[in-house]
Amino acid sequence: MKLIEMREELLRRARGILQEAGFVISAMCDSRCFDFAARRDDITLIVKAVQNIDGVSDEVARSMKRVAFFLLAYPLIVGERSGVGMLEDGVVYFRYGIPAVNTQTLHDYFVNDFRPCVYSSAGGLFVSIDGEAMRAAREQKNLSLGELASALGVSRRSVSKYERGASTTIEIALKLEEILEARLIRHIDMLKTVESVPPAEKMLSSLERRILSTMERIGFEIFTTAFAPFNAVSMPREEERGSAEKIEHGTEEEWKEEEEKVNATNTTRMQEAEKILTGISKCTSRLVKRAKIVSSISEITGMKSVFVVNGKIKRMQIDKTVLIRREELEKIRDADEFSYILEERAAACELAMPEIAPLFFFP
Repeated sequence: MKLIEMREELLRRARGILQEAGFVISAMCDSRCFDFAARRDDITLIVKAVQNIDGVSDEVARSMKRVAFFLLAYPLIVGERSGVGMLEDGVVYFRYGIPAVNTQTLHDYFVNDFRPCVYSSAGGLFVSIDGEAMRAAREQKNLSLGELASALGVSRRSVSKYERGASTTIEIALKLEEILEARLIRHIDMLKTVESVPPAEKMLSSLERRILSTMERIGFEIFTTAFAPFNAVSMPREEERGSAEKIEHGTEEEWKEEEEKVNATNTTRMQEAEKILTGISKCTSRLVKRAKIVSSISEITGMKSVFVVNGKIKRMQIDKTVLIRREELEKIRDADEFSYILEERAAACELAMPEIAPLFFFP
């Protein structure tokens, strides 16, 4: 089987497992950042499927984390190999801090509600110890650190580290549970929240810079993305906050200060703010495909989506994605007017008859 066919089969299995687990799945994204989004209740995932997880670069991982941060989603990699070996069932691997699992582990976690305990790191497979439970069990049996160390065949220092939550090998952990007659191995939560936003990686084109600067001018905070189907996530700016990213100007020190402000944005602010998946494009046939993809993602995430188009357009919307010409954007006065136009066009398109919808763009 060719590599492309193998990856398509991997994607098919991953999507099927999540659908079986009750997730709603987006369209395929055709991007380097992630392959699709999925949502079940309050859990949103952005998923990337690769044959070999070592193929996920640092810059792609940072891009995934950045998108996950603003979409309040969990990044997840699904693969089959790491290096020359197969990913083992029930083992969580990590690629630049993003959990990576095979399809069997994915099925066990989301369908069977079975959380893995083992993770892979340099040197082999390990588990994490519940230090507080270990100390309580040891004291209940009246064992000193030295006595327990002798029974395990490790140093007293190692036992002290275990009680502070250090990891150890599966063999040592199982022996420890046997001696203390207690459940000590911690489960791994694959849903890892991205606590802070990685810096933007993408160099902006002159068109992107012009449009995003205009969005800033009318009152939006702009968070650019790299390798994603949309160019940025936009949020109406709070009056007391400055822009989170300076699109055109700013020294490195000023940029770092602004990045710290982004990292200080609390979860409540991110949940309550109206976020808009923002795309930028010229009038090409690819715009239609991108707008449909972003529309699908917006439905999964519960966000609005818009494309600012450089050129003449006749249609106001593609699926759930509203279209605005660049010249129109430059005449908008503030974020409220922008949001009103989005709502007005979305409502108008819902009433339009599909069979008489106008052509997409002028030749």
